[in-house]
Amino acid sequence: MSSVVRATVFLCVLLFLISCGLLIEIPGDAGITCCPGTVNQVLSEQETPHIRFDFTVDKDSVEALFSIKDAVGELPGVFRWEDQTVFFRPQTELIPGRRYTFSFVGNYYDLRGVEFSSYTIVPFYYRKRDESAPYMLSSDPASGYTIAPDDAIRIRFSEAIDPSSLARGISIQPDTPVTASWENGATELVLKAQQKWKYCHCYTIQINEELRDSFGIPLAEMRELVFWVQGDIESPGVLSVQPAFNMPAQLYPLTDYGIEEPVGLWDVLRIDFSEAMDTDSTAGALILHPSVAMERIWIDAASLVVVPTGGLAAATRYLIDFEAQATDQAGNTIEIAEPIRFLTVSGTINVTTELVQDGIQLGPGDYSTATALEIEPYPISSAADYELLFHFTGGKFESNTEKHTVQDAISLLCLFPDAGVANPIATGYSWMGDLILSVTYSQLEFSTANRKVYYLLCIRGGPSGIVTDEGYRLQRDLEQLLVSAVE
Repeated sequence: MSSVVRATVFLCVLLFLISCGLLIEIPGDAGITCCPGTVNQVLSEQETPHIRFDFTVDKDSVEALFSIKDAVGELPGVFRWEDQTVFFRPQTELIPGRRYTFSFVGNYYDLRGVEFSSYTIVPFYYRKRDESAPYMLSSDPASGYTIAPDDAIRIRFSEAIDPSSLARGISIQPDTPVTASWENGATELVLKAQQKWKYCHCYTIQINEELRDSFGIPLAEMRELVFWVQGDIESPGVLSVQPAFNMPAQLYPLTDYGIEEPVGLWDVLRIDFSEAMDTDSTAGALILHPSVAMERIWIDAASLVVVPTGGLAAATRYLIDFEAQATDQAGNTIEIAEPIRFLTVSGTINVTTELVQDGIQLGPGDYSTATALEIEPYPISSAADYELLFHFTGGKFESNTEKHTVQDAISLLCLFPDAGVANPIATGYSWMGDLILSVTYSQLEFSTANRKVYYLLCIRGGPSGIVTDEGYRLQRDLEQLLVSAVE
């Protein structure tokens, strides 16, 4: 072997020993003394890691290089100087028997600005020495237990483990891709199957001596963990059905009332299950009777929102149920003691009345029997005519039967005087579409200087009043007192 080759090999070996902490390099003429000063030295309770200099140094440059580490990382602490000696006191007391590393590596300066170089790495112990190999403490769940397909397996070790040794130090049979993560300072390994553990399979996890701690010490002994995957065997159920607002951006917030109260016609229904469901089979198994066009939207695998695209029918009793193909993600069929039932509200109809000749409009909330509105019938003949327009919102009157019901619910009667003045006669009804009705009355009389003529307009609501075939209803009677003008 040539001298050049020997020199190259020697340099490589030297660098390897230094990088592994097996060789201490203290500059021969640097004039420093370190504590600890020998590999695997055991410090007593009275000893504190320190560096003593034979010359004045720039303290900041020294403190920037001085550190104490354990398997987790660098220890926080404070520096204290006494003359040319710097002491490092950790914020928490060193643990007896634990292996630490004293490090003073890099370039520092004296007060003249002269640069010095140091590469000092010394493993040491505090109060006692413990070089025992790492071993497995426990697993959660314990070996031999049954796990679910999506369970995580936690394995705890006595020492911090080098994560890079995991690939060689652990094997799983049958071979299964897993996600591995480390917690609690690399002393706890968390394993989770990427595609879930297979149902009705037995898994063996073997941990061998290739697994090493952070100092390269191999595992004390091989261990095997055995688990049986049984999975979920309980049938899912419906926890609740609640009305919600049709607000997708807010994930369908719940209303302030429950399913036991009448449900709004444009509300949606949120169904919460006891566990995550097979979304495709469950959505297809949903029954809503009477049937309506609807969308099925999953907030998550345990929450289904039913959105009636055209709204619900008013004053209707609905039934919610699921067919047998509704299952959870483990294939268990849903169990419901009995179908869920709810009632919808009676849709509210509003009426705005227009007194055409007088240019007056009465909207919701304007009708009154306490204050009479003065009207002026047209003096076409001895018995004047008068036209009223009724504008409806909230429901449509599409059939002739619905329209006749509206016409029958509207009346105009003479209140005073009760004798000598006949009730007005409805001489014509005319519908403009399904929402506007024109009614023309005749036989209205003018008031005189000595006699006021009062009429009462009544639009009947409630159970026997205006209603559509879909259940939209005028909730209460509307009445307006009228008085004819003096001719």
